[in-house]
Amino acid sequence: MNNSLVLQESLSIPLVIDKFSQIDNNQYQEIANLISQKKIKYIVTVARGTSDCAALYSSYIFAKNLGLPSYSMPPSIITLEKSKFDFSEALIIVISQSGKSNDLIECEKKSQEMGATTLLISNNENSPIVNSAHYFFNMFAGEEKSVAATKSFVQTLLILKKLVFSCEGRKQINDSIKHLSETLLKDENNQWNVDLVDNSINSGFILGRGVGFALTNEISLKFKELCQEMIEPFSSAEVMHGPKSLIQDSFKLFILSMNDLSGLTVQKDSDEISKYTKLIYNISSTNKESNNFFFPSNKIIEFDSIVLMSKFYPWIVRYAQKKGLDPDKPRYLTKVTETF
Repeated sequence: MNNSLVLQESLSIPLVIDKFSQIDNNQYQEIANLISQKKIKYIVTVARGTSDCAALYSSYIFAKNLGLPSYSMPPSIITLEKSKFDFSEALIIVISQSGKSNDLIECEKKSQEMGATTLLISNNENSPIVNSAHYFFNMFAGEEKSVAATKSFVQTLLILKKLVFSCEGRKQINDSIKHLSETLLKDENNQWNVDLVDNSINSGFILGRGVGFALTNEISLKFKELCQEMIEPFSSAEVMHGPKSLIQDSFKLFILSMNDLSGLTVQKDSDEISKYTKLIYNISSTNKESNNFFFPSNKIIEFDSIVLMSKFYPWIVRYAQKKGLDPDKPRYLTKVTETF
């Protein structure tokens, strides 16, 4: 069971983060200077799949922490619709583990022609975009061979947080990242139990808010990609506007509570719909009861997202294996997806 490639990659996350704290030389301060000088007034992200979940995360933290309007733009707006924009005050961030997708390559090229400052976040320093983008931030995740992205997603979150910290003028960031890796290494023997979840039921919701909602999108994607389960992500506020009608006893309900102001409202939001199913699974840093998924909150709570995902990824791989699925060969999928 432990010879799975994607399991090995997910378990390597603490060591990848430790190495990152020592070798990261990305140009965060140069982007921070552009923002502080008002040369960048809004941010647009372009991504697909897991990378788009990271883009959703970035939209939240850029708006919340830096006051910059941010959104994730579907690549087809540029590649198929041929829409034109004034990007002269925009930072366009292309997020791609492989950096090879043709639609993302085209989006970076066209965005630059429309006046944008472009930044590629990738794990591939040989990506064609590296030579054209104004900036390249290396994930430093090491080669990720698996179809399902794990460590590259965590590294993307780390880069995005480090960029925000740089813009805020926070010091000793690398020391904090080093401490994060030590926290993860100390906790690596406390793996989540795959027997907690009923694997005979293949539908449900996962609820979150704030950065937690971005994480629910990636968690949902992994349930679909690796486990063939339709666990749909919703804001715990939005689910009340209709989707709660789907909930019944044969329906899983995951509740993800982060430690920011938005995340702390999730449990309250979820109280009503929790009445409609007994299959409730809480993911939080506050409740260690046996039927819950506990993650230890980091000293810097902004890193809690990374702590959570470092625990989730090995669990979802083992959960897929328990269902008799091969997480190294998710059905119909390939590493680089062509959509253009």
